[in-house]
Amino acid sequence: MDGLIIDGEYSDYATDTDMLNMSEDMASAIIGRAVTDKLHVCPNGNGIDGKSWTNAFTSIQEALSAASTDGNNCTLIMISPHATFYDINTTGDLTYTGNYILKGSHRNWAKIKNTHASATSMLKFTGKVALIDLNFNLGTGSTNGIILTHGGFRIYNCQFVGESLTGAATAITISNSTSIKHGIIKDLHIDGHTSHMKAILLDNASHNRIEKVSIHDCLTGIQITHVDSDENDFKNIDIGNCNIGLDLDAGNEQHFDDIHFHGNTTNVDDEVGDHYWCNIRGEFSIKSLPDDFSGVTLMADNVANTWGNNVEVRAAATSTKPFRIVGYGVAPNVSQWYKIRLSADNGSTYFDEIIFDGNKVRGSSFPSGTEYIFNKGTQIVASTKAQTGGGDTVDIWLKIQEI
Repeated sequence: MDGLIIDGEYSDYATDTDMLNMSEDMASAIIGRAVTDKLHVCPNGNGIDGKSWTNAFTSIQEALSAASTDGNNCTLIMISPHATFYDINTTGDLTYTGNYILKGSHRNWAKIKNTHASATSMLKFTGKVALIDLNFNLGTGSTNGIILTHGGFRIYNCQFVGESLTGAATAITISNSTSIKHGIIKDLHIDGHTSHMKAILLDNASHNRIEKVSIHDCLTGIQITHVDSDENDFKNIDIGNCNIGLDLDAGNEQHFDDIHFHGNTTNVDDEVGDHYWCNIRGEFSIKSLPDDFSGVTLMADNVANTWGNNVEVRAAATSTKPFRIVGYGVAPNVSQWYKIRLSADNGSTYFDEIIFDGNKVRGSSFPSGTEYIFNKGTQIVASTKAQTGGGDTVDIWLKIQEI
């Protein structure tokens, strides 16, 4: 086992040896603060009552059906390894309303499927739920994975696989008519199908945390829908070889930190444009804009050392993706000292200012301070001032790196 739930949070500090040295009761106590019952699932169980490994249920749905649905209870369901897989084998969305912790051994040791021809998902939970160390395989049809409708959910150290899908399916759906808040998805590996599988859907979900997740070969990596899907945190996410990495259809002010894109057809499809970006990595091409030899002309004031008017150098309509400004080129009409400043809020503030001796065409890198990643729909304006004034001009080109 890679870690334990300690005081309600996942910890990488507990080792396999720690777990082996614990009694079963102690392990159950550590995994959650409010476990009121414990059931076992094992292919070798006799199916009597699930109260021990000898009397274990042989299917996960048997254990879930036997568990309490009292909202004040929480049932820990311990799931042993399986030589092949546990089959839910149920039509539609098999829905459970209680509070559960489903705990396997390792994410590859307890594979779960729903092979029923009329299944629409593997499992749906409407109460509080934590899924730990499990493998969910979406199979060969168009069956969705896990559906969660209650806040405070936890998905730790799991794997979702949809490589064999033949129709549209979503591995993890977080959705309800009321906002789902304060859930955590951590340490997941998701392998999908580039024509069929969506890895994670947040629909009316806000203030949730998703971190240390690897998403590969999916139609869509992460999709956010619903106007109230606000301020979710995404950190340490690797998204590769997907059709769309992030599909941001609704919701405001998502936080993206340490996101790695590689091999995607589209890294970010953003219909909102008010998010926070930090440490965004990948092989992103750089273009010098405008794509001509004239540039955008900035005019200094007639008075020496006085800023001229702001001029649009990148239109909002042109900014269809998040982007960085990684450099510039300038061509002054008169040899003297100049300053240029740039703004992303029409001159209310300026995110960078450069100074140069304008005796020739030159280029350099900037912003010179904090890394700025601008949202789609951002207009960039600039102004200049000259050492001697006189209304002299500078032509400018920006080097744009789109995410």
